[in-house]
Amino acid sequence: MIAAARSGLVCLLVLCGLTGAAAAQESLATETSEPRTRGVEIHIGAVLASNSGQEFDQRLASMQRQFNALFAYSSYRLVKEQRQQVAWGERVAFDIPGGRYMVVIPKEFKNDRVLMKVMLIEGTRPIIDTALSLRDHATFLVGGPRERNGVLILSIGATAIR
Repeated sequence: MIAAARSGLVCLLVLCGLTGAAAAQESLATETSEPRTRGVEIHIGAVLASNSGQEFDQRLASMQRQFNALFAYSSYRLVKEQRQQVAWGERVAFDIPGGRYMVVIPKEFKNDRVLMKVMLIEGTRPIIDTALSLRDHATFLVGGPRERNGVLILSIGATAIR
């Protein structure tokens, strides 16, 4: 009886060990299925949109369809553009026209998406405080604060560094 109990316990431990090893291998395979990245390049743009004139800044040409579909302005001019490479989990800040600044903290790269925390701060208070998930190499546009000559539209882009 004791030998049978020991035999059953040994079988149970071996079965648990095999199941645990299989789960660990599956977890490891899942973790390494994404390409390893060293960090991310964050790209922030500030675009002044208005209805005075018909100018469309050629530096924004690759996003013209997006601007026209999302916003009803006749003129778009890139007034500031910044790029910065940052490691995962590190904080990076960008100056935004009008005395504001944006803080971005890239969290992880998963399923070909860059997950990040984004805050737009004016003075000491956050205007925007959100989590954002962008496809790798994608750009997100958000209508921002009113300016003297129009509205500021912010572009937030991310590209994983391989």
